[in-house]
Amino acid sequence: MNPLPHLTRKSRHDPASDLDRAAHEFADHLETERLQAEIVRRLEQHCTTGQDGFEAVHVVDTTSGLPDEAEVQLAILHPSHRHDPSDVHGSVAEPVVTSAAAEQALSLATTRGRHDRRHRNAVVVLAADAHHYPALENSVREYLAWSHVATMAHALGLPEEAAAQATVLKDASDASIDAQLLETYFWLLVPTQASEDEPLTLRVLTAEGAEPSLAGRAARSLRDEGELVTARDDHAIRGDLDGPLTTRWRAGHISLGELWELYTSLPYLPRLRDREVLEAGLVSAIADELDWQYQGFALADGYDQRKSSYLGLRLPGDDPAPETMRSSTLVVRPDRAVEQRHNDTAQDALERLDSMEHLDHRDPVLPRPRLVPGEEITPEAIVRGTPGLDDEGRPTADRRAESF
Repeated sequence: MNPLPHLTRKSRHDPASDLDRAAHEFADHLETERLQAEIVRRLEQHCTTGQDGFEAVHVVDTTSGLPDEAEVQLAILHPSHRHDPSDVHGSVAEPVVTSAAAEQALSLATTRGRHDRRHRNAVVVLAADAHHYPALENSVREYLAWSHVATMAHALGLPEEAAAQATVLKDASDASIDAQLLETYFWLLVPTQASEDEPLTLRVLTAEGAEPSLAGRAARSLRDEGELVTARDDHAIRGDLDGPLTTRWRAGHISLGELWELYTSLPYLPRLRDREVLEAGLVSAIADELDWQYQGFALADGYDQRKSSYLGLRLPGDDPAPETMRSSTLVVRPDRAVEQRHNDTAQDALERLDSMEHLDHRDPVLPRPRLVPGEEITPEAIVRGTPGLDDEGRPTADRRAESF
């Protein structure tokens, strides 16, 4: 059945009016779900990753739609979750963001479906602006309407040139949507926590820049604001260990695996893009000899509980950096590392001293007996042919020879 039967009848209206009428009638019957589905399709084209960006980018409607991964992910919110900066409760000094997007961002940072999210410090959210969104939705409505007319022009009883004209209008709407996506999706909602005892809140930023993708703009803005860390040196890591992680480092060491888990799960720590950032920072400590006991740390392959000793201990400036970093690699407190190195050095010195004393007091080698050619070897002949030794351990025969 023709969806718009009245347009197939002869009309006194000009073709342009019929074309507009067909497009508007189709647009008026488009449901919100259809419009949002088209926006989601286009948002998925912006899910790009890069070395200086995110490990993954997802368009998310529910918390179960975002994986619980350790590497930093960007969650682009479904169009139904929009941010209005005027949705704020609380005092001027301590405002609480309460928009639909903000509530969804906090849910994404703390849960995945019915379960608690493990890596809470690996989630950043990008949301649409509530005031710009209506214009974006209208452009999508026009695009879908002109797409329909361009495809169904003959069935709608429109003249042949109508399809070409509808295609031109569709392409214009298409370009408008691409520009409006960048103008509408610019709110960055960053979960953060002042300290372990403080509640989880949101830091609100804007994604800016000349990048053609939403993910690229978000990554640049987050890097500029220090919310996405792509490089962290040993001094900065030592600051984290002496600061918010001091109780966990008090034992004398912490493993790489445990340290990475803390960085990804605690929102009051820096947000490292991936584990390679942490590994590079730890390895750099071995080459940084200057003032390392106050600003750096040592590394070890493991810890022998029975001997209370580190295995494969490496101190800055003295040892080569490890070729590979494992979850079991230990970040060792300087005082513990220096104490063991001094003990190891003293033990080596004692062992060398013992070896030298043993060589200086070794038993003398008895000279071979001097037998008469053809004499039978008997105990008496050996005693008779063996010169005695003086107090200095020299054969007496040699001493007699020196006296002549």
